[in-house]
Amino acid sequence: MFLLIKPHTNFDFMGTRYIWITVSAILILTSIILFFTKGLNYGVDFTGGIEMSVKFNDPAVDSQRLRTVMNEVKIEDLQIQKFSDSKYNEYLIRVKGINESLGQLTKDIETKLAERFEKDSYEVRKVDIIGPKVGKELKLSGIYSLIYAMLGIFIYIAIRFDYKFSTGAIVALVHDPLIIIGVFSITGYQFTLTTVAALLTVIGYSTNDTIVVYDRIRETMRMQKGTPYYNIINRAVNDTLSRTILTSVVTMLVVIMLLIFGGSTLWDFSLALTIGIVVGTYSSIFIASPIVLYMENLAEKKATVKATQATK
Repeated sequence: MFLLIKPHTNFDFMGTRYIWITVSAILILTSIILFFTKGLNYGVDFTGGIEMSVKFNDPAVDSQRLRTVMNEVKIEDLQIQKFSDSKYNEYLIRVKGINESLGQLTKDIETKLAERFEKDSYEVRKVDIIGPKVGKELKLSGIYSLIYAMLGIFIYIAIRFDYKFSTGAIVALVHDPLIIIGVFSITGYQFTLTTVAALLTVIGYSTNDTIVVYDRIRETMRMQKGTPYYNIINRAVNDTLSRTILTSVVTMLVVIMLLIFGGSTLWDFSLALTIGIVVGTYSSIFIASPIVLYMENLAEKKATVKATQATK
C-alpha cells in the first residue's frame, strides 16, 4: 500500500494528534514503571559471567534436557534460552554474576556437554567470559555513551532549530529509547552492549527522520505564508510521507533479515532496531510534528495576550 501513496495525499494527521500523544504518554509511563519495578534482564556484558552458544544437530534435544544436564554442574544462576527453530537447535547457556573461577566453570560445562552428548551431535559456537568488575565498567560505559550521544544531539537540535521545533525533536528523541527499554523489560529479552549500540543507532535514525519532516515544515511555512499552522504541518507531513515510509520499509527489510538469519549473536541488536525503526517513524509523524503545532499555537496565544495588554 505504501507504494500507492500519491504525491498529493492529504491525511489529517494533526486531527488525531491527541489520541497518539495519549498513547505515547501511556507507553512511556508504562516503560518507566517497568524499568523501576521489574528492571531489565542484563546480559553477562553488564553483570559478568559466562555466555555460551551451543548448536545441537539432534532435534530431540530440548531446553529441559539441556537444563537437566547443566544442573549436574551445580550452577546457581543458570539461564537457558532457545534461539533457533530450524533443522537444528541453538541455545544460549548463561551464568551470571558469579565470583568463582569463570575459566574453570567454563571447562566444567564443556566437560559435562562432552559426557552427555556425542561429539558430532553438538557444536560450541561462542564462549564469552566477563568478570563481574569488567561487567560493571561496561554497564557504566553503555550508560555514558547514551547520555553523551543524546546530549550531543540536543545541542545540535538547539542550534539547528528554534525552541518551537527543538522541543518536539527532543521529546521524540527521549520517546523512542524509552519505549524500546519498556519492551525489553516486559518481554525479559536480554539487554546487552549490542542493545545499547542499537539504541544509539535508533536515536540517530529517528532524529534524521524528524529533521527531514521539520525541514519540510519550514519550507512549507515560507511558501504558504498566512496559511494556518494546522494545515501547513499536515501538508508537510503528507509531502514527506512517501519518503518516510519507503525509507523505513527498506531499512526494516534489512533488519528483519538480520533478525531471522543473524543468529544469537545479532538477535538483541536486530530486535532493538526492529522496534526502533517502527517507533522512530511513528514519533516523527505523530509526536514531533504535533508538538510543533502546539508550540506555535502557544506562541500565538502569548502574542495575542501581550497585544491585548498593550492596548489597555
